[in-house]
Amino acid sequence: MKQILISIILLALNNTCLAQCESATIDFAMSDGPYNVSTLTEWDGIRNGPNYYGATIYYPTNSTPPFSSIVIVPGFLTAESSIQSWGPFFASHGIVTMTIGTNSGFDQPETRAEALIDAIVTIKQENTRISSPLYSNIDESSIAVSGWSMGGGGAQLAASIDPNLKAVIALCPWLDTSTLSPSTLNHSIPTLIFSGELDGIATPSIHADVHYSYIPNTTDKLIYEIENGDHFVANGPEGGNGEVGRMALSWLKKYLLDDNCYCPLLLDVPLTSSNYLTNVDCETNTTGASSQYIDFNNGWSIISTHIIPENTDFASIVSPIMESMIIAKDYSGAVYLPEWDFNGIGVLQKEQGFLVKMSSDEILILEGEQILPEESPINLIEGWNMIAYYPTQAISAELIFSELTNDNNLIIVKDYIGNAFLPEWNFNGIGDLEPGKGYQLKVNTASVLQY
Repeated sequence: MKQILISIILLALNNTCLAQCESATIDFAMSDGPYNVSTLTEWDGIRNGPNYYGATIYYPTNSTPPFSSIVIVPGFLTAESSIQSWGPFFASHGIVTMTIGTNSGFDQPETRAEALIDAIVTIKQENTRISSPLYSNIDESSIAVSGWSMGGGGAQLAASIDPNLKAVIALCPWLDTSTLSPSTLNHSIPTLIFSGELDGIATPSIHADVHYSYIPNTTDKLIYEIENGDHFVANGPEGGNGEVGRMALSWLKKYLLDDNCYCPLLLDVPLTSSNYLTNVDCETNTTGASSQYIDFNNGWSIISTHIIPENTDFASIVSPIMESMIIAKDYSGAVYLPEWDFNGIGVLQKEQGFLVKMSSDEILILEGEQILPEESPINLIEGWNMIAYYPTQAISAELIFSELTNDNNLIIVKDYIGNAFLPEWNFNGIGDLEPGKGYQLKVNTASVLQY
């Protein structure tokens, strides 16, 4: 079952931020980057590490250093070539990428972790090798690791060994489940996990799902299971109709390159996902203000915000996406029609959700003062309401509406696609309420909703 954790919100985006993030789109992240790519091998003088066998370094030739780096190791009984398509993809986006082989195809994850750590030594040596084209061009403090299958397990073990790593990408990871425990993966390195729904070798329920749960909740983590995917679905960026590449690049952009513009792309759930779960929060910035990142869906949706911008005029708030917005309506039926320059909604009412129809997907940011749920009760009128959701984490409908349910006042709650929470029938088709979404609910009498 798909677990959707998209933050869909109303936002205001200043021109500076928009210019900085305008290239951070799904299409861009799914495609080869703008840089030319060259390679280095041991024949070119790179170090021959004792803990791995054979290596290729892919690097951008027309990008601006210093460069961040990632090392990738293959799986059981497979060669370096099985994961090499990641090399030119990441390098074309400005990330130095080193793919390695193993001394033995039978190497276990622990040995593959050692291979990754050894390969990092080689990358750092390129930064000091005078004849290397990467001389003085490597950021030795910005390095990530990745691997496929047993290599993916090795990448996660490497994170437990080296606390200076910036990110981990585990491709259909495998670890020995008979010895695996939370202490094995007790690290603070942000970890992205790919898995295949139909993987019969590293079955997600036994491997990837368990790995995700064992990584501490204090560590940023994300798991994306590819619908109908097998054990090889994440061996290159083309997996999941290109969504694997999009998510991997966005992960490295955020955690390796410290480019927060790509964080919203991580919360835009891939259409090819059969399971998706994350604790990533895009709602912090360096200005001291709170923010929400947005993905406005093509078509109809109900949105809300837990941020109050300085300018609350509805037309100003949505002005960056007005060309894609067809109509917005509040709970009373007042409308905003950008094509006609008509703002019947007026100013943003923080407690309200808004029904919006878009002609295309849009990603934007709303910055301002964060609403404190405990200090912001929502007054409900008798009958139908369209409400905002204030919490910054997903919470079950049963818990959110427990007081209304106990008072026998709540009749129904619906999300934007018609999923329903029916307390009288003890039925929760919504699951968790999610930040950025708005909800319709019907009550018997006027009351107060307190998050």
